[in-house]
Amino acid sequence: MAEAPAVPLPDHEDATTRHLVRVAGWAVMLLGGVIGVLLMFDDPVQPARVALNLVAGLVGGSALWLARQQRWTQAAHLLVWGVWVSVSLVAARNGGVNGPNLLNYPVIIVLAGWLLGARATLTLVGLTALLFLGFIWADIQGMFKPVQVANRVAGAVYLAGILVLTAAATLLSRRNYMSRVQEAQQTATNLAASEAALRKLLRAVEQSPESIVITDLKEDIEYVNDAFVRRTGYERDEVVGKASADYSSNGLAPAQRDGLRATLARGESWAGEQVNRRKDGAEIAEAVVVAPIRQPDGHISHYVELKQDVTERKRAAQEIHRLAHFDSLTSLPNRFTLMERLSALQGRAGRPPTTQHALLLLDLDRFTTFNDARGSEMGDRLLCAVALRLSEILPPQGLLVRVAGDEFAVVLHGLGADASLAGRRALAFAEKLQTALLRPLHLQDNDTEEAQLGASVGITLYPQSANDVAHDALRRAGTALHRAKQAGGGRVAFFEQGMGEAAEQRFRVERELRQAIGAGELRLYLQSQVDVLGQITGAEVLVRWQHPRDGLVAPGVFIPVAEESDLIVSLGGWVLSHACALLAQPLFQERRLRLSVNLSARQFRQAGFVPQLRAMLAASGADPRLLTLEVTEGLVIDDFDDAVAKMGELAALGVDMSLDDFGTGYSSLAYLKRLPIQEIKIDRSFVRDAPTNADDGVLVEGILSVARHFGLRMVAEGVETRDQADFLSQRAPDIVYQGYLFGRPEPDADWLARAALVGTATVEDEG
Repeated sequence: MAEAPAVPLPDHEDATTRHLVRVAGWAVMLLGGVIGVLLMFDDPVQPARVALNLVAGLVGGSALWLARQQRWTQAAHLLVWGVWVSVSLVAARNGGVNGPNLLNYPVIIVLAGWLLGARATLTLVGLTALLFLGFIWADIQGMFKPVQVANRVAGAVYLAGILVLTAAATLLSRRNYMSRVQEAQQTATNLAASEAALRKLLRAVEQSPESIVITDLKEDIEYVNDAFVRRTGYERDEVVGKASADYSSNGLAPAQRDGLRATLARGESWAGEQVNRRKDGAEIAEAVVVAPIRQPDGHISHYVELKQDVTERKRAAQEIHRLAHFDSLTSLPNRFTLMERLSALQGRAGRPPTTQHALLLLDLDRFTTFNDARGSEMGDRLLCAVALRLSEILPPQGLLVRVAGDEFAVVLHGLGADASLAGRRALAFAEKLQTALLRPLHLQDNDTEEAQLGASVGITLYPQSANDVAHDALRRAGTALHRAKQAGGGRVAFFEQGMGEAAEQRFRVERELRQAIGAGELRLYLQSQVDVLGQITGAEVLVRWQHPRDGLVAPGVFIPVAEESDLIVSLGGWVLSHACALLAQPLFQERRLRLSVNLSARQFRQAGFVPQLRAMLAASGADPRLLTLEVTEGLVIDDFDDAVAKMGELAALGVDMSLDDFGTGYSSLAYLKRLPIQEIKIDRSFVRDAPTNADDGVLVEGILSVARHFGLRMVAEGVETRDQADFLSQRAPDIVYQGYLFGRPEPDADWLARAALVGTATVEDEG
């Protein structure tokens, strides 16, 4: 609803004209009173003239009294018409057109113009003209007596008063005029500024990227901007005059609309989100603020709707939520969702569980091999096929998750309060799961590509106590899965308490070993290698851990833990560095004794392994020709080309390579002839029974024959008896022995001292 225009004040209520009423009232009252008093001193006194002037003074005083009562209209009329009548009577008494009172009429007309407006002034001018005509006719007829000036003081006062009143009226009129000119100029300036501001505001509203809709109090649309037209597809003439509920806010639910109206009824602004519909029916999400528009007097005349398009923002938020909670490849829930679900199933802290759930971790067997052979694209398809197959057998209340890589998790809900029964149900589902995966998985739409992989499964029940948490459950399931994979794959392992204790032990060993490497707790041990004459030809480097609490820790305790983590690289680097320093001692240089060092697969596969070894040799001053690095067949076969390239680089340095545990792995002659190795090490499992077991004897003879054929040094480890030594020496006179028969592993300092004293090894009594 538009605001009604303000009604201007009448002229006589203008500030300047009010001043004029006061000035004229005082002038008339004083002039009439003073002249009336002065006329009383005439001789003879003319009562009529005195009375007329006193009446004129009374008119001025009455006008002032009315002005004091804020009755400006009556005061103005009384002042103008009362003075006109009084002056006219005095003029008629003083000779009409020949008298001095005619000077009053211009002043009265000026006052009438300012105080009464155009119509009253024109009436006054007409009456004055008629009066003058009457005076002129009366003068022609000789009806007026000659003008007699009896009191010159009164005349002077009269003339002075007329001049003062005329000057005051003129100055006040000019002041009023100039004030109005300034006001008009200021008003014009203000209007120009307001118009510019309004144009700027209009452009801002029109060009605003947000939709703006103005409605009346009935919620009918009165205005929409260009953004509304573009966003909704409606033209202005389609919506103006129509209900906002049909076009602008057609996505508001009834409850939302009731809340909006209640808020607006309280004179407050409403804010919320709604999904409105475009003209073509498409949905658009908007953040909306509806606010009342108040007029200067405070009453509400309209409502304005400010609407921001949040469709993309909500879509982005949904995408962020999807990425945070779901796997991008399989669209399954991810690890984060798994932890949320397990936390929700935890139950109340401090209270024993009322029902059991099960967490199953599943890892595909041979997936890495499949991925390497078929490529990552087919590997991704296989993972998607597995996800689909597992989804088909998932119970309605179950949760299937892709944890990472080829590892999946299943949460089974509500398996009952009996842990034994819950465990059997979890095992039954695990078997069902494995059976489902053994069926061929289709990787192409045309069914031409198929794959068949087994899976290892680790199971734990959850929660197992009042304080059981999600991370503990995941750790238990991971431990069980590790046990299943160690058993050869395709197995199901249920978490048992012993597994947890073993995992705790492995974790403790790993943590303390990480500290031990830098704390100087590792010790270098050497085990002699001798020829058939018993002369020391070198030694194998071994490592022991001198634990500050547990004493000397056997390698079987910490080496497997190191191999399962990155510690094996740090541990191997420590051993190799100290071996190079040992090799630089004069004993090795003078007697040309060799040192053999075992390499782990992770250490050997490090990109910078060869440069690191070169730097160690250079820093220590060791002769690389006295160093032998032992690698296993499995290490070589996993990445044959890379292994051959690195062995070639090491051979260029002068370092010899030895194939450890020969005969327990692939033992392919095709591989063997391509490897740049200088030594073969026969595994202790063959040496142990070679003298008494014909099969083992034949195997050892075959290995020795292969070594002679390729011109390789032969080292037999685990030689503990004279029969074993004799068996080997009869078939290979140049073989090197290593075993308890010729010496146990001993600290490097002790070995050096003994080797320096004797040139041949003594046979130990213990075997």
